[in-house]
Amino acid sequence: MEEKCGPAAICFVSFLPDILDSKAEGRNKYLEMLLSVAEKFKKDPYSFVWVAAGKQPDLEKRVGVGGYGYPAMVALNAKKGAYAPLKSGFEVKHLIEFVKEAKAGGKGNLPIDGTLEIVKTEAWDGKDGEVVDADEFSLEELMADD
Repeated sequence: MEEKCGPAAICFVSFLPDILDSKAEGRNKYLEMLLSVAEKFKKDPYSFVWVAAGKQPDLEKRVGVGGYGYPAMVALNAKKGAYAPLKSGFEVKHLIEFVKEAKAGGKGNLPIDGTLEIVKTEAWDGKDGEVVDADEFSLEELMADD
């Protein structure tokens, strides 16, 4: 995050659905969309990064993303301590319009309180997610009268 967003005038951060929700195919479609948008603005001093839902709780909290509504995007200016959320659909035409608005000064910029705490995460391996089995319990145990 620091490497990509630090030198950028504006850093566009996308929050993509959990891999269990979108599967690899869905996530790859989102990444293709983001790459096509980034390509259109490659001459501008912008960065485009993405994180998986719930993996950066402090960032999500400070920019009003989280819990539901993925995918989402914010335009982040860490130097000015401000951000603006995408308020339209997560589609290429809306993302392009959002970047153009941010380029023109943005609409509805909001302050970021405090310093962002970014958690180091492992890179996505490009595969579908796996459900981790939790301790199972029987229906009888759940419905038992105690």
